[in-house]
Amino acid sequence: MGTTIKERFQAVTSFREPGLAPKASGKDVPRTPATEGARVSARSGDGFDRAAPAPLKAPALEGSPGAPPRPAEAAEDSDPMKHIAYLASDELKGRDSPSAGLSAASAYVEQFAKKYGLVGPNVQNAASPYQQPFQVFSFADGARQVAPGHAEHKDFGHTLFEEGFYLDENMPADTRALLGGKYDEAMKRAGKAREPGAAQPLSVAELRQAAQADGFAQNTMALLPGTGPHKDEVIVVMAHLDHVGVGRGGAVHNGADDNASGSAVLLAAIPELAEAQKQGKLDRSVLFLWTGAEEMGLVGSQYFVDHPIPGLGLENISGVINMDMVGRWDDQRLSVIDTHSRGQANYFRELTRKANQNLADPFDRLNQDINVYRDRQDGAVFSRKGEDVLFLFEGLSNPQGGGELMPDYHQPGDDIDKILRDNGGNKPRRVKELMVDIIQQASTRGARQ
Repeated sequence: MGTTIKERFQAVTSFREPGLAPKASGKDVPRTPATEGARVSARSGDGFDRAAPAPLKAPALEGSPGAPPRPAEAAEDSDPMKHIAYLASDELKGRDSPSAGLSAASAYVEQFAKKYGLVGPNVQNAASPYQQPFQVFSFADGARQVAPGHAEHKDFGHTLFEEGFYLDENMPADTRALLGGKYDEAMKRAGKAREPGAAQPLSVAELRQAAQADGFAQNTMALLPGTGPHKDEVIVVMAHLDHVGVGRGGAVHNGADDNASGSAVLLAAIPELAEAQKQGKLDRSVLFLWTGAEEMGLVGSQYFVDHPIPGLGLENISGVINMDMVGRWDDQRLSVIDTHSRGQANYFRELTRKANQNLADPFDRLNQDINVYRDRQDGAVFSRKGEDVLFLFEGLSNPQGGGELMPDYHQPGDDIDKILRDNGGNKPRRVKELMVDIIQQASTRGARQ
């Protein structure tokens, strides 16, 4: 891959414009030179019924099998910017679902989790218990209105199965009914609406006839077992690992903010939480979950809920924290969703407030301004099942709340240098500190009500 992870990390964190140093306010922060080069499409062929692409080789991490024997520096492993530097690199070509780049990102996550002793919990996948593979489909012919790739949209996130879905015989009836509604919408747009009174919900076989198989994606997961009396309860901490790949013009959409930032925060939290576990300071277990195919419509998160892994079903889950886009703007604003669908605060509100107060430099603003996104992020899959969910997001253009998304959303310009320009990398680092505190509080709080 040319340069190593360490070299890329040092390059993006050590570059400084002459006479400038990063400030907590996000002003006068360092920049990196633009990195524009040859960009190659991640898609090959027509995308029909192809198997999972051969994965790129993830770089060896210090302390892991195949890596140099020199001991790792925990400070680097605990810095989200190190992981963003790899996940948002051109080599991964935008981490589409499915793609070799997403598979490489998944391998990188797995290797890092093993390095810190986290367990691969998926006993149903003998090949790799750190992965949960699933086949991705999209509607074909008259029921599909966009060319292979991602439809352009400016609204944040996706509704369930907006651009793609999974199909199998074990799909629960309620999920199949939701997918049938998406099918009817697509057919209506194509002028091929079904006759009134047609059977509902559609069978898996009927849905399969209108679908094209795009290949295999995967959820990636790692379990940090608890050590206390509530160790059978699990706090799920999640972020989507995928992005939108390569545009029709061949430009790579690296997705540094969306969502290498959230994925990297999860990775950077592992060393500290693993140490807390060794010291007996984690009562409940913590499941780190990096979903695939979120950009197709929350597909990976829905697949995880619909295909429970022993010991990690809904009955075991005692709260969910989802992070999506936590890198941009200044490092003093953050937006949260910490309420149920009826607007009532869940238990994460008080935990977040306390964690923010515990920071050496608390966030000035924890804005409650993104409830419109409640159903357009992976946490919605869990909240629909009655779980307490906390969603952390970088915020909108107005520091006091509200406004627009960052201008590089789903654009080729979503690169790591923009995070450095906005806040010098301080925001992902501080989000990690906040999240680690919230997880520790959630893990040790009283018995689940």
